[in-house]
Amino acid sequence: MPLPDLRYTLPPGIHIKPFQQGRNAVKIAAVFWAALASLLSFPSWGEDAFKPFEVPTAHTYPTRIAIDKSDTVWFIESNFNKLGELRPAKGVFSEHNIPTPSSLPSDITASPSGKIWITESDANQLGVFDPASQLFKEYDIPTITSMPSRIVTDPRGNIWFTEFYGNKVGMFDPRRETFREYPIPTPDSRPSGIVADKKGLMWFLETQGNKLGKLNPKNGAIHEFELPIAFESPRDIVIDRSGVLWFGGHIGRNLMAFNPATEKFRSFSMPGGSVVESLTAANDGKIFCTLRTSSKIAVFDPATSAFLEFDVGVGKSQPNGIGTDARGNIWFADTAKNALVRLDKGMVGKLWIK
Repeated sequence: MPLPDLRYTLPPGIHIKPFQQGRNAVKIAAVFWAALASLLSFPSWGEDAFKPFEVPTAHTYPTRIAIDKSDTVWFIESNFNKLGELRPAKGVFSEHNIPTPSSLPSDITASPSGKIWITESDANQLGVFDPASQLFKEYDIPTITSMPSRIVTDPRGNIWFTEFYGNKVGMFDPRRETFREYPIPTPDSRPSGIVADKKGLMWFLETQGNKLGKLNPKNGAIHEFELPIAFESPRDIVIDRSGVLWFGGHIGRNLMAFNPATEKFRSFSMPGGSVVESLTAANDGKIFCTLRTSSKIAVFDPATSAFLEFDVGVGKSQPNGIGTDARGNIWFADTAKNALVRLDKGMVGKLWIK
């Protein structure tokens, strides 16, 4: 029997080999159409895979998130200068006022001790919230108007942050309650995303310097790597289990990878010319990205160099900060829906059609 002429364009990364005419043509065609029906229904199925938890207070504009060891999700309520808390098992939200008014919280991290740390950009402070005592404490950053941007915890529990205007990488020792700052060699580099590797080395992005920086805390030495594409203005960075660094390039509209072992960059064009907003490494090695000014998220499989990109729900949506919990679930803040959204671990594998 002749096979039908297909006009359907498969999603990126999905490939089906041409069928062979012959005795098994009918059986092969039947299998093909079943697979195609599954693909065609994928967008609506994808929407059902996401479970939203709507923040009770309206218009909080949730942005950055952090997930602690107990899988409690913490987030920044940008419109109300608050720290939000979600206990997913019970679906219970709590809100905690940041002591300094109009502090402009810009990022958040959960430390091994269970305390939650934030950068307060306008207040030029670090803030820490202790869930056990329900108390906040704030620390003034030594460099005036440094504009702390991104924050992360290293394996020893030290707090690291980038100073966007201060052109420094800062470190705070919670045990001694002392700061140390490391000037970045490139002037006006505008550092942003920062992450720690398993060795304790700190990696950070220079949005204006267009470089990736490596800081060795043992001697304070900073080594910079020029990005292969000019004016990329990278913002957020994540490290996967193999130690590869991932971040998004804005001008080239790429997902970029840097392997510290080889000191080589690789670039992967984003589907539809999307721009990465934030990203996280899933437990299976895939990279999940929220996209700037988009209602979609993207998933990249390093093993095949293939992308999937899909809507996260019906109606207006704007995914922002994203993270992975201890169970392998993917979480992100949806600023437009005023919600936190979970993609269950069991669905993560099913999103990828092999």
